[in-house]
Amino acid sequence: MIKKKLPRSMFIRMFASFTLVIICILFALSYVLYVNFQKIGVNFVSGANSNALSQISYSATYLNDASKTFAISLLTNNRIQSIMYGANDDYSDIQEALEDISKLKNANQFVHSVYVFNGTNNHFYSTWLQSGSKDTFFDRDIVAYIDQKKYATKGKFYPVLRKIPVYTSADGKEIDSNQKISVLTYNLYEYEDAADRLKGAIIVNVKVDYLKDLIQSLSSSGKNKGSTFILDENSQLILGNIKELSAAEQEAVFKPIQESGKNAFFSAMIHGNKHLVTYVTSDVLHWKFIHVVPYSIIFQDMERLAWITLAFCLGVLIPGILIVFYLSKRLYSPIRGLMGKVSELPRSPSLVEDRDDIGYLNDVISMAIQQNELFLGEKKTAFFSRKLEFMRRLVSHSLDDCPTDLQSSLDHFNIGLLADRRHFAVIFMIDRCEQFMRTYSAADQQLFRYAIGNAAEEIASRFTNNCAVDLGVEVVLILEASDETYEKQLRDVSLIIAELQNWTQSNLQLSMTGVIGYSVKQLQDISISYQEAVQFSKYRFIFGQGSIISTDKLKHMKTDDFQPPLQLEKIFDELLVYGKYEEAIQVYEEIVTYLSHYSYDIVISYLYYLAFNIYKRIKEIEANGQTTFNMQYSTFIRMISRMETIGEINAEFHALIRQIAESIGDSKVNRNQQIASKVIGIIESNYMDKSLCQDRIALLLNLSKYHLGKIFRSVHGKAIAEWLMDYRLSIAAELITKPNTNVAEILDLIGWENQNYFYKMFKTKYGVTTSEYKLRNTTSENKVYDNGYGS
Repeated sequence: MIKKKLPRSMFIRMFASFTLVIICILFALSYVLYVNFQKIGVNFVSGANSNALSQISYSATYLNDASKTFAISLLTNNRIQSIMYGANDDYSDIQEALEDISKLKNANQFVHSVYVFNGTNNHFYSTWLQSGSKDTFFDRDIVAYIDQKKYATKGKFYPVLRKIPVYTSADGKEIDSNQKISVLTYNLYEYEDAADRLKGAIIVNVKVDYLKDLIQSLSSSGKNKGSTFILDENSQLILGNIKELSAAEQEAVFKPIQESGKNAFFSAMIHGNKHLVTYVTSDVLHWKFIHVVPYSIIFQDMERLAWITLAFCLGVLIPGILIVFYLSKRLYSPIRGLMGKVSELPRSPSLVEDRDDIGYLNDVISMAIQQNELFLGEKKTAFFSRKLEFMRRLVSHSLDDCPTDLQSSLDHFNIGLLADRRHFAVIFMIDRCEQFMRTYSAADQQLFRYAIGNAAEEIASRFTNNCAVDLGVEVVLILEASDETYEKQLRDVSLIIAELQNWTQSNLQLSMTGVIGYSVKQLQDISISYQEAVQFSKYRFIFGQGSIISTDKLKHMKTDDFQPPLQLEKIFDELLVYGKYEEAIQVYEEIVTYLSHYSYDIVISYLYYLAFNIYKRIKEIEANGQTTFNMQYSTFIRMISRMETIGEINAEFHALIRQIAESIGDSKVNRNQQIASKVIGIIESNYMDKSLCQDRIALLLNLSKYHLGKIFRSVHGKAIAEWLMDYRLSIAAELITKPNTNVAEILDLIGWENQNYFYKMFKTKYGVTTSEYKLRNTTSENKVYDNGYGS
């Protein structure tokens, strides 16, 4: 037997995944260690630098305090004050004062030299090199400071870093810059003259070698190699070579220091390399002591540690890969064995070149699951189909099975009913069924009924045993009756229906009517209860949608012979003929109220009869030629036969009555307008006849004079006699303006008999007498104006 060559991609993936995990862990571990070592190194170096800078700060503070004490001691010496403020140039006094200064200077080794400036004679007395007048003094910088009072404030004492000559040249002007030494100069004075010039000053030059030695020791030891700067409280440089930094690098170093707190450290780029900047601030002097060291110096040992860490990780990786290979092989072994067994199955899928072992097993398992689900699904579907068919037969018609056989069938289908107990059949009908069926597909309708059945079973299970059955259009709930009275059971069933109606409305947005049938002694007769409920369901027509219908609600129905409301029929027919909509609707509602006490069959039959009478009357109206209706009896009957409630039918009858009334009303208006037009035509043709009146016109039109007068007034708003008189007066007014006419002739022409009454009515109509009217309205060919020209 030839064995299939099975793929091993799962083994490869397992080995690769485990290896990748180990590599990632080692990489992450080494990275974390390296980063933390870096952080520790930076914190360590910054801490060491801070300590060294603090030592320098303490030394600078001591130097500053000592210099201040030294300067004040000079300022309070009487001999020194005499050469600082006195105008006498006594050589012996000057020499004695300089000797005192030298003694004090020698006692303070940090002092390099002292100048005493006399503002009265503009002379400098110096312990260094030589004294001289302000114009010839060798230290020209201090002369400029004195003149400008630069870095000097009355009563203030702070140093200025500068350089002073080591020797004087022959001419005393040019001093080689390389032959100068750096000092911190303190300029102290107390008085100014009226011209705001110094009257005298003590200038102390302090050696900076002490600070430089401390800085040199800090900047040259191990990881502290770098540059150190000292800034005063005005951010002016006291010590350090700032020229080695560009403007951008100076901003990168000094700007954060000016903006941040007293002590800190940060990183900055200098000459393209990353540097660590550490600084501290003196609490006394408010100077800032700054140290800048390259990261490359700090991390020299770190680089070596990084390579050691990398070597260690590589050393761990090689045995780790071997362990991973062994574990992957052990883990893959069961899968390999399973693959071998599955591939030998007769119904196993065939292998393809690009299919791996897991994919192959997935296909096998999926195939097995699908086959199992298909088998279980078919079995379950067949079971439920048989169960549904059994329940439908039980509800639709009585079974001949004895209670024992019926109980066996119920137990087989897991239906929790007892065959020998009393039961109710309750029908749940979805309201507006036609709209529901148009809105949803058959599958969706089935889902809705399934949901209603499940909800009904769950709600009813709190009261009694039950089972819901989907009959295709409606849901029937079979309830096991209790030992309570029939009225009490009806109330309980009504509560179940009401709760289910609320649930259906809230969750399915559907209205539903519940119908309760009579109870039967045993389950096999449940079809009788169902058939009775079907008959009761017709009364949704009376009680409306969303109602609960039971025998209690049908007790008021009349069972005697039906007597049609003949008097109401007659009144309704007359109102319909005359197009009186409101009155006809009122009578129709009285007819419906009268019918509501009778059975469904009587009500619907009478409404068909009433509709037939209405359409018969429509045909008679059309035959008389009054108007035409576009209405079909058969269409109307089909429409109301599909309606579920009498309220819906009433709305259609209302619309039909309104249409008839509006059509008749429009026809009546047109007919009245035609009659009024005929009256006006008779008046215009026969106004000369003195016997013309309303009676004669009515006789000509074959109408009652009262009816004719009512029609004419409804159209034109005035009586026929008034219209005739106005027309005759308008003809008379036209004739009066013509030449060679008199009133007697005009009266004869218009058929007016009483001349005095004519004058009175003419003046009433036109506001003037006939003579005045003639003068005002003479015809244009006879009227002459004051300018002598005709109009």
